[in-house]
Amino acid sequence: MITLEETEFPNIIRIDVDGKVTKEDAEKSRTFINEHYGDDKTLSALVYIKDFGGVGPVGMAKGTVMDISHWNQYRKFAVITDSAWQEGGAKLVDLLPGIEVEQFDRAQVDQAYAWLKD
Repeated sequence: MITLEETEFPNIIRIDVDGKVTKEDAEKSRTFINEHYGDDKTLSALVYIKDFGGVGPVGMAKGTVMDISHWNQYRKFAVITDSAWQEGGAKLVDLLPGIEVEQFDRAQVDQAYAWLKD
C-alpha cells in the first residue's frame, strides 16, 4: 500500500510504502499527481519505504508504485530505507535515465528533503 501527500516544499511529494504495492496504488498515484500537479510540473519525491511487501525497485520502475505516464515529470527521488536497499536502488537508477536517485537512512529525512530542494 502507498500513501501520497503534498509536503511543505513546492513540487516535492512524499510517498510512503508499507506492505504490498498493487496496481490500485499506481492508479492512486496517477490520480494524485493529476489532481495536484497536472501533467507538466516538475516533481521530486521523498519515498519512505517502511516495508516493501511484494515489489522491488525494478517493479517500482516499471510503474507498479507510480503510474509510468508521469515519469517524465520527476527530477529526483530520495529513498528512505534500510542500507540494504542500496543495491536495488542502483538498479533503479539505471532504469530511470534523467532522474536522480539517492538513498538515505531513516534518520536522514531532513537531509533527504534538503537534497530534493537543491
